[in-house]
Amino acid sequence: MTIATRRLLLIPYNESLQSDFLMLNCCSKNRAEMNGPLTVTAAKQLFHQVMHDSSLYSMAVLDQTTREFIGHVFVCHLDKKPELGFIFDKAYWGRGIASEALKAFFPKALYECQLETVSATVNVNHQASIRILHKLGFVNSAQRSDGFGPFYEYVFRADVAINETRQA
Repeated sequence: MTIATRRLLLIPYNESLQSDFLMLNCCSKNRAEMNGPLTVTAAKQLFHQVMHDSSLYSMAVLDQTTREFIGHVFVCHLDKKPELGFIFDKAYWGRGIASEALKAFFPKALYECQLETVSATVNVNHQASIRILHKLGFVNSAQRSDGFGPFYEYVFRADVAINETRQA
């Protein structure tokens, strides 16, 4: 099923999007806040996973006017601890594209996958992603560190978000 917003189309993946997906994920600037670029081989493996892994719910993000591939939104680990993730082409940063895409995608993912709790991680200095997670109702639950540096863990709980909406 396609999701249309004012500026975007979110569509299920198909094989024709592979080269765009590879370019997005092999770019060091696009993936700067995602622990660096993937190799072509790793990006191909990830695309195969996007196409065939039932524990991953994802959509390609296209510019509605040009139909250009501009991003990727997903919830992975549906069979364990669901985690939200997203990546957008650097040419579209700072325009509210990620917020627009995720505000459309995330509620659909919650409903379609019957999710109550979803986590997300973000580098401590990546303010744009932190703002987006707050807009979606995520709450900072911890700060951790790994070989790539410090990051925050965020958690979304549907029951908390519903209660906050009712109180507002």
